Amino acid sequence: MTSLSKGVLILYSESAQLDYKSLSDTCARLAEKHLDVPASVIEITPTQRNFRTFRYPNGELEGTEWNNIGRYDALNLSPYDETILLDCDYIVQNNNLANYFGSDHDFICHNHSWDVTGNNLFRHDLYMTLNWFEMRWATVCYFRKTEHTKRLFDIWRSVYENYEYYANLFGFSKKPFRNDFALSIAHQICGGYANTGTFNYDLPALSSSDSILDYNNGRWLLKYEYKDSHNVIRYTGDLHVMNKRSLLDIADKL
Repeated sequence: MTSLSKGVLILYSESAQLDYKSLSDTCARLAEKHLDVPASVIEITPTQRNFRTFRYPNGELEGTEWNNIGRYDALNLSPYDETILLDCDYIVQNNNLANYFGSDHDFICHNHSWDVTGNNLFRHDLYMTLNWFEMRWATVCYFRKTEHTKRLFDIWRSVYENYEYYANLFGFSKKPFRNDFALSIAHQICGGYANTGTFNYDLPALSSSDSILDYNNGRWLLKYEYKDSHNVIRYTGDLHVMNKRSLLDIADKL
C-alpha cells in the first residue's frame, strides 16, 4: 500500500512594509523541526492588492499591504497528499499538529481563537457577524485531497470572487477581503452548518496591539496592555503572532 505524502505549506505575498519571505522561511524551518515533515514555501502573486490597518502597542495605526488573496489555491498548490496549511506568522513549537495527519476529517480548521495573554481580545470573533454566524480561522488548516476538500476550496474561491454579494448577504464589511470570512462560509456550507471538522483546541494567538519582548529556548516573553497598564507574561507553545513587526524583531532567536 502506497503511503501518503505529508507536509506543511506556507503561502506568502510580499508587501512594501514587511518581509513576508523571511517570516515564511522561519515558519517553515520551525514546522519541519517540530512536525518532522517537509515544508514548502510558495510565493503567490495576488490578482488585486489588499490593505489593512494594524494597531501596534504604542497606539500607532499603520495601513499596510495585506496581500492574503490566493489562499483558496492551496489545494492545487500543495505537493502533498495531506497538508498542514500555515500562515507565515504562525510559529510551531511542538508536535501537536502532526497528530492530525491521518485524520478522519478531510478538512480541519480552528473555530475559536485564544488570547494567550488572558486579555480575551478575540471575544468578539466568536461570530463572523451580528447574526450569530460562527467564525472559522484560516490561520492553520489541515486538509487532504478529496472531492469534499475540492468543493470547500471551490466555494472559498467563489466567495472571494463574489465578496461584495456575500458581504451584503451576511452583513460584514466589503473591504478588506478576509480569508477567515470566506473560509467560514465555505466550511459551514460543506459541513452542513454543523460544528464539525474543527481542531479540538483553540488557536493560540497574540494580537497586533501586543508584542514579544524576548524568546529563549521555546519560551516566549510577551508584553500586553490591560486597563492602561503594561503587563508581562511567559508562555510556552505554538503562537499566532499578529504583530508581525514584533515577530521579525526576534526572528533570529527562533
